[in-house]
Amino acid sequence: MVIRAAEADLAAGGLDHVNQLAVGAGVAAAGLTSWLAQERKLEPTAILAEIEREASQRGAPAHAVTMLRTLLTGPPGMQQTAEFMVRLFHDDEEAYYDLIVDLGSYIAVCIGMLHRLGISSPEQTLDDLTGMLQGFYTA
Repeated sequence: MVIRAAEADLAAGGLDHVNQLAVGAGVAAAGLTSWLAQERKLEPTAILAEIEREASQRGAPAHAVTMLRTLLTGPPGMQQTAEFMVRLFHDDEEAYYDLIVDLGSYIAVCIGMLHRLGISSPEQTLDDLTGMLQGFYTA
């Protein structure tokens, strides 16, 4: 998906597709984090703290955690997240593309957790994510 978005952007001479993919992955990951937090009767910040601890112990990419923090704990709106993304792309373009892949992996783990906990099937979760993202992009 990242490669297709990058190819489309090369053809169009911009970054719209990659940026939409990055934002969509971040919004989906944040939504799933909130859902898991709600089901566990925790605040999303508690889930983020767990993820951050795990990331630091396993050497997992911290950029995904940072992006999620901007989405879940920052002021309303996308300004803080947009500033983070612009800064990351400017400082380390490869890390920006890695962020999208890392968010995709994170989303897959969340979908698996929701399924294992008996909360939602993968199919239902994907349907819910589709509706959420359609609402996000049309709002």
